[in-house]
Amino acid sequence: MGKGTPSSAGGKIVHFRCRRCGKHSFHRQKRVCSSCGFGRTTTLRHYDWAKRH
Repeated sequence: MGKGTPSSAGGKIVHFRCRRCGKHSFHRQKRVCSSCGFGRTTTLRHYDWAKRH
């Protein structure tokens, strides 16, 4: 068996479900949601360049 992810019995779970937005984006170690910003800010994370249609 070689190096890399297959030899280490698969990848580790990094993200799990966020309590605020419900997406699978909450980082386990950082304790921050990459989608809504929960854990870092009280307002929802959004950017003007990423307008929804």
